[in-house]
Amino acid sequence: MEIRLVEERDYLRVLEILNESIAARKFTAQLSPATMEMRKDWFIHHSAPRHPMYVAEVDGKVVGWVTLTEFRAGREGFRFTSEISYYLDSHFHRQGIGSMLMQRAIEAAREIGFRNLVAVVFDTNISSRKLVKKHGFRLWGHMPEAVDIDGNLIGCDYWGLKIEK
Repeated sequence: MEIRLVEERDYLRVLEILNESIAARKFTAQLSPATMEMRKDWFIHHSAPRHPMYVAEVDGKVVGWVTLTEFRAGREGFRFTSEISYYLDSHFHRQGIGSMLMQRAIEAAREIGFRNLVAVVFDTNISSRKLVKKHGFRLWGHMPEAVDIDGNLIGCDYWGLKIEK
């Protein structure tokens, strides 16, 4: 397996993985499928050095990705805090790939100079909660029943990691 920066040739596969997670209705509050048109600026943003996207590739196929995204865009006081997001093809869950992506993103955050990482995780997403805990994140906040997916109310947790230099 290889972890590398995303390339334009990966964009459709990244969207496929995101859309699989959207359809599952348990990993993201985005409810409508993502299109290339909708995500064009997002891909450009994640091609910049300050907010990279990494993909995990197995046998030449992208099977997951992780991003560092501006936290609370436009609010300069958060300039040393980044949100981390990650998604895996469902056929590649529980194989250590998420952990490898997480580790690479934490290393990148340190190299970039971020002081904090924030992961927003549904309180029902046990696997993701285990992943962030494994990498040293601590529960920084909880929003009860903040997400409504098809009438199902889900709590949302904010997990934080202090980045050591």
